[in-house]
This record gives sequence, structure tokens and C-alpha cells, in this order.
Amino acid sequence: MKTTFKLISVMLATLFLSGCQQSLSNSKQTSDNKGVMSRNQNVTVVEQTRLNTVDISKVNSFNKLRSSTEGLFRLGNNGRVNNGLAQSYHISKDAKTYTFKLRNNARWSNGQPITATDFVYSWQRSVNPQTKSVNANLFDGIKNADKIRKGELPASRLGVKALSTHNLQVKLNHPMVYFESLLAYPLFAPQHRATVQRYGSQYGASADQQIYSGPFKLVKWHANSASRTLVPNPYYWDKSHVYLKRLTIVTSKSPSQDLRDYRSGKVAEIQLIGKQIPENKNNPDYIVRPFSLMRIIAYNFSTSNTANKKLINNRNARLAISHAISRRRLIDQALQNASLPPKGFVTAGLSKNNLNHSDFANQQKASSYVKGNNKTAAHEWATAKRQLHVSTAKLTLITANDAVSVRVANNLKTQLENHLPGLTIHTVSLDSNHLNNRVTNGQFDLLLTGWGADYPDPLSFLQVMTSNSRHNYGHWHDATYDRLVNTLNNNQSTDNQLRWQQMLNAEKRLTEQQGVTPLYQQADSFLTNPKLNGVVHNISGVVEDYKSAYWVK
Repeated sequence: MKTTFKLISVMLATLFLSGCQQSLSNSKQTSDNKGVMSRNQNVTVVEQTRLNTVDISKVNSFNKLRSSTEGLFRLGNNGRVNNGLAQSYHISKDAKTYTFKLRNNARWSNGQPITATDFVYSWQRSVNPQTKSVNANLFDGIKNADKIRKGELPASRLGVKALSTHNLQVKLNHPMVYFESLLAYPLFAPQHRATVQRYGSQYGASADQQIYSGPFKLVKWHANSASRTLVPNPYYWDKSHVYLKRLTIVTSKSPSQDLRDYRSGKVAEIQLIGKQIPENKNNPDYIVRPFSLMRIIAYNFSTSNTANKKLINNRNARLAISHAISRRRLIDQALQNASLPPKGFVTAGLSKNNLNHSDFANQQKASSYVKGNNKTAAHEWATAKRQLHVSTAKLTLITANDAVSVRVANNLKTQLENHLPGLTIHTVSLDSNHLNNRVTNGQFDLLLTGWGADYPDPLSFLQVMTSNSRHNYGHWHDATYDRLVNTLNNNQSTDNQLRWQQMLNAEKRLTEQQGVTPLYQQADSFLTNPKLNGVVHNISGVVEDYKSAYWVK
């Protein structure tokens, strides 16, 4: 889940300390445990944004591809790693070599076999800097991935190898406790070389310019169209557990039209926006789903405005901004939903300590820095102005132009100007293209953005703010923080408790320094038809999966 405009407890994956063979379950769950299945198995759901490609190396939102894409694993309920195209796997004693056995009946949607070579080609293509994958950093930890991304080694040196048609070997630089969960992300699915080469620059631009490894295949869609239609993949290895005959995903027309469509039975689920939330809270179809998505203020530490650059690089100024914001007021007034105040940068419900089962978010050590405190804010702001010899400041806050982001930006402007004397906030809302250009070119002081976890581990958040991260939009640099996170990235130890403590230390450093200012953990409200069963929802990574969805009477 990348920057978006993107509480089920997820156990931290267990690291196996010795060589072992992992046999995966065959998902022989009963087909229907909540009622008699309906004959009409056509489902239409609404999403907020359009899909621009089904090229897994280049797509931004993998949640949109889960139903048509499968890799070695899938995520089941509560973040459980379930079998995908891998039938079994073996881990070496040092936990740095994985050997996967693929299913003999794994097939593409055109009937051709899926082989280990398809995985090798896909991963090498995604990590190759010439592909310009926005998610290539997720390969870091696999042998040589970082050097390949930097152009120091060819993609052929990536630590992945086809040992035979159905045996795949992956070598890591160091043990990765979350590796199995990471491999459930569609980025790590196979790609068919001949198909990529056949369509060239048009690969993944329409339904017929791609073939599919997942339970469904696209039959009606082109880039940025308002809807897409999927039908079951007739060659999918587990097709007996795919019940829908047709899955249609339409882009939201407007909140009011979506609600009318839901009430008339045209769609099975919609997201509620603004005043729709309190108006529908007593509806039996109402449900809230928190996500591992933290909305934040990112600071541009390299802004071209000299005075603002000095202000932003002043720690007291950043602390004052954070302490001047009442997160509860922001949520109640601007969002009017069930979003959660932050306890730090890492979201609640993402990961639990596998020894004492405590949530990482609850153990974050600098929570006071992300809570409103007007007295503290006033003192820090006065200190910053005295240190910088200024009495006034004007900062520009840029944001996406959707209704929610605009309301949040305006609420922040009011709170900051009310509690920090002499500060003026100028808000600018932009469409996605102009916003991306402004961010890329560093043309902002403050940025309202967000980060969502790609896998259920705190490192998914922490590595974003290192100096060399392409998602560190404001170029925050802190040598101590870099060292702490790099220790995690290069960790050769299999001591999970040591790793846990190191992550807590890194998060504390980030929050104490306010490299970014967390605002709220997103939780969205929906109306969902209770007769639609079998949809998998998770807090991180791919949050919706319709593989085994079905209607009941």
C-alpha cells in the first residue's frame, strides 16, 4: 500500500531457526458456512480511484490486482499466510535460503504452465531500475537487490534462481522475519516474458494485453476506465473454491449516487463519506475497517524558501506543530469517521510481539510527541522563534484535491494558526498529476500525505524515512535513525526480541525528532451487504480479496 490519495491483530511472522520443510494447507475449507449459496453469483462493488495498469511492476495500488494476481502465497483472514502457487518450501538453517516447490497444476489464464522461470523473470524485471517500478525497494533484503536498484549490478545478479521447472530458490542477505508475508504481495507474482515482450509499452494497458495467475481474469477493462469486469480463471489451480461468476468493480461516481446504488441493490458495498457516516451508523449493514495507513504531515527539509527551510529544520518548530494539533478534534471535525489518533508512526494492529503478544503501537516510547498539548506547543514555538530571530512565518501546505484531504488541510490550518502565534498556513489542493509534480520537484513546505504498510511488520513503516528512501519526500536526514534502521535491514541475528527492541528504538528516534508528524490512522466506514460472504479483509498489504466470495440467499 503506497502513498494514498492508502483492529485485526496480525501476529508477527515466526522466524524458523533451523532448516525445515513447510507444507502448506490445501484450503479445503467448506464452501459455505453462513447459509445456502445463492444461484446469482455476480457481485459489483465500488472503489474510490481508477486503475491505470495491470503491469505488476508498475502499478501503484496492488489491492486492485489481488483478485487477478497470485504469487507464492496469499494472505487469509487475520494476516494468515495461505498457500498460493507454492505447494511447499524449505528454509536453510541460517534462514537465508528459501527453496519453493511450485504446484504442478499452476497455470496462466491462457492455459500455459507457470514455472519457476516466470518468477525469476518477474522479479528481475521489477527490480531493474530501467523498469522504474515505484515498489522496487520491497525487494531489498533479497541478495543484491539494493545494488541492482542503484545500478551497481545487473538484474541477473538478483538472488533468485530457477532450479528446475517447478523449483525456485531465493537467497537473502539476512534473515527476514516477515518474508512469507511479503511474498503474498502481488509485486512478487510471476510474469510471462513472452506476453511482456509481445505487447511492449502497451503491456498491461488493457484486459487483453495481460495474462493472469490469480483466481480471476480481466475480460473488460482499459487503463483508467471507470469500471472493470473479472470472471473466473478456468485454469486456476484452486478453481473449485472460486464461486463468483462475475466480479465488477466500478469507480465511485459521487457519494450520494453510490448510496442510491447501494440502497437499490445495484452494488454490494460502498464507502461512506462525510455526513453519510453518522447518518448510517445505525444501519445493520454499517461496518468500520481500520487500515495500516498513517496520514502524516511531511516536512520539506530542503525547501527553496530560505527562511522556511530554517524553520522546518528547527526541531522545536516541528514539535510545536505536532503539539498544536488535537488529533481528536481533527478526526471529529474534518473526518467524522472512526479513524484513530496515533501512538507513533507505526499503526495499531499491524504487528504483535511473538513472545508477549503486545501490539507494537502500544509499546512506542514517544507517544507524548504526537498528542495535542497547547501549553507545550506555545513554549516550543516561542523557543523556535527566538532561536531563529523571527516573529512570523508563512508555510505552504499542499494536498490532494479530494474532499477529505481538503477538509483535513483546512482543519490543520485553523488549529495551527490558532495555537502558534505569528504562523500563517497557506493551503493548496491539487489534482494527482500536479501534486506529484510539486512533490517530485520539492515545491512545498508541508505535504499532507500518508503511508500504508505493505506487509505486517513495523519495518514497513520505519524504512520509509531513511535518507535513501525514495518515499522520504521531504529528504529528512538523521544519521542516528539511519544507523538504527540499517542495523535492522542488515540484521544477521535470529533473536526476534532483540529485533523488536531495535525497531522500538528506531521509532522513538523518529518521533522524538518529528521527522514526520503523524495525524491519524485511517479507518473507513462502509455499507456492506450481509449476504456477501467469504471476502478476506486485512489491515495491511492487500486489504481485500474476493477469491472465495459468494452470495447466500
